[in-house]
Amino acid sequence: MLGRVRLTLTAINVLVVAVVVTILLVVTFLAASRAIRANADDDLEAAARVVEAPVLRLLVFRHRLDRPPLDPRISEIASTGRGGFGPDLGRFVFATDASGRVVAASLESPDGLPIAADLDSAIAGKTTWSNVTLGGEPYRVLTKPAMLLGEVAGAFQLVEPRGAQAAIIATLRNVFGIVGGAGLVFAAGAGYLLAGRAMRPVNIAMDRQRAFVADAAHELRTPLAIIRANAEALDMSGVIGGTEDAQYLTEINREADYLSSLISKLLQMAKLDSDAPEITLRPLDLGELARDVCRAVQPLAAEHSISVTWEAPSEPVTASADPVLLRLILLSLLDNAIKYNTPGGKSGVEVSRSSGKAVVRITDSGPGIPPEHLERVFERFYRVDRARRRDGGGVGLGLAIAHRAASVLGGRLELTSRPGIGTIATVTLEAA
Repeated sequence: MLGRVRLTLTAINVLVVAVVVTILLVVTFLAASRAIRANADDDLEAAARVVEAPVLRLLVFRHRLDRPPLDPRISEIASTGRGGFGPDLGRFVFATDASGRVVAASLESPDGLPIAADLDSAIAGKTTWSNVTLGGEPYRVLTKPAMLLGEVAGAFQLVEPRGAQAAIIATLRNVFGIVGGAGLVFAAGAGYLLAGRAMRPVNIAMDRQRAFVADAAHELRTPLAIIRANAEALDMSGVIGGTEDAQYLTEINREADYLSSLISKLLQMAKLDSDAPEITLRPLDLGELARDVCRAVQPLAAEHSISVTWEAPSEPVTASADPVLLRLILLSLLDNAIKYNTPGGKSGVEVSRSSGKAVVRITDSGPGIPPEHLERVFERFYRVDRARRRDGGGVGLGLAIAHRAASVLGGRLELTSRPGIGTIATVTLEAA
């Protein structure tokens, strides 16, 4: 139980750290990638200011000499490094006149350049930024109008490959992913250790509590046996003669029986609560075990005028379980189905296989359990009807022990009930 609490605390710690680390890494990554792109855009814009003057000279030169539409002068600027351009920068430059005719273009530019729509927008006086992918390579495109004496004389377009920046951003993303994963692993380990350290006092207290319950139960057995022996001796000796004295003796025997049952249940619960309950798992035929348990409770059923039926499965159903613990579960559930039934009622046991699981259902025709109590019936010492505290001989631990035992076996115990109709207890185990 405490192990599950420790794992739950660790999971919560990892979840909180994961959310915080993810937010920090995402914000940092977005800021870093935005800064990388912004710096590259600033460089491209600075290059545009440098190339604007040669473009204007080219437009004026072409206008005066009435040059053909294509002119390699921009390519010459790019190849000679005039104005700060050179082949090492990997940028491409294109220019149009005010009518939209291309007057210059960089040589060996990728197919798909220039972007005509951006050039048309620049001729209309708008500066545009675009991202395109050509031949699997990302490019950043800046298109600006070429202004001369306040008028748009043409437009020019700078195209820069952004593969290097994309690679840097991808590397940054991978690094952040590795850092985040390593942080989560560290958080999980640290959280598990810290949860263990924080729960150490709880573990010590629980161990002491279990030891106290077990020791106290053992110590109470001897004086309880003496009380019962003395009461039985008085009853057999004939010393008690009066009706009132006989009633006192009956009360002593009844309370001794109650204490004996309580001690046995407390010892069972202490064993199940230990960190490593002593269990021996082996394949069990649930049909045979259920039949034996039904036979064992026949005297109790006859005492309460309850008929117990057992429905044999069509084929053997086996489960991996501890025989003593599983018998304890079925006896506890049948005990409840008999004691808390209506006079002349019925109780049944059905064994089946469902979705690869071994299932045992125990039904009764009793008054049922109100919905407001159904979620609490597995709590220790909880009773639906407080008025029946001692009448049935129970101590309020039967269902709690059965529920805990099913959990120890790796299975589960569930109750469904309809007031006035009855209750169904379902034990589900791994099939063998």
